[in-house]
Amino acid sequence: MADRTSEPVPRLSREPDHDPAHSVLQATLAEALSSASRSQSSRPPARNDSQRIPPVPASARNSAAPATPGVTTVVLTHHQAPSGTARLPFVQDSDSPTAAAFRVLRHKLREVDSPRIIAITSPNAAEGKTTCAIDLAMALAEHGRSHVLLLEANFRSPHLAAALGFSPPSCFGAQMAAHMKTPASPWQVTAAFFPNLHVLAVDPASVGQWVLNPPALKNALDQFRASSYEHIIVDCPPTLGSADVNVIEDLTDGVLMTAVAGRTSATSLQQAARHLAPANILGVVLLQR
Repeated sequence: MADRTSEPVPRLSREPDHDPAHSVLQATLAEALSSASRSQSSRPPARNDSQRIPPVPASARNSAAPATPGVTTVVLTHHQAPSGTARLPFVQDSDSPTAAAFRVLRHKLREVDSPRIIAITSPNAAEGKTTCAIDLAMALAEHGRSHVLLLEANFRSPHLAAALGFSPPSCFGAQMAAHMKTPASPWQVTAAFFPNLHVLAVDPASVGQWVLNPPALKNALDQFRASSYEHIIVDCPPTLGSADVNVIEDLTDGVLMTAVAGRTSATSLQQAARHLAPANILGVVLLQR
């Protein structure tokens, strides 16, 4: 089952809440955004609007999807939302509270100098990380606003392609292994729902064949960072129970943690924060069932 909850809504306000993890979430979010603002103030300024990809009109969504020359090539264009209870708010209900909340999250990230490569994780499995990665990527890509890559780095339990409703034409794990031998070959990506939103997913049928390979992942992210992608969202494994996220976080600009109201405990959030230290934790996104 894909790592999604039914119609999740990120809680970005600071109103009182009876969930036991809420006070920890509030403190983590406030502290993380404040420290991120300070730590990133010395970084080079974000690119201005004149350097951004021009907006893509809605009428162009069914046209050939653009690739990043020399880095990626689009081998599949996908527009069909998955069946079942899982929803894609930016595709199926762009005026929903969920979509609005992720637009707020997009704005909040700009306040901390728009970190370019963001890792999305949660303390444990089934706590909204894939949901958050997809919805944040779509918020960043809607209306042709930015050229976005959504990347899956969860090789043990991949859910990204299923959550989007397609089968990966080329597994990211297999491509990473191939690129260690032929680094100049283009990455094969899927353009999902927006021509400027590209996806590199792990094939669920490949579970057991691939594990996280730090040099291969670094090689991939170095190439994507040197490309025209303005945002790279990495859907990670859970934080607790393995060291995979510690490897991934060292290659990114910051980490967003997710939690589900009524499911994620304050204790697991505190454990995850300690496990990630000294990562640049950008904040915590609280999702509602």
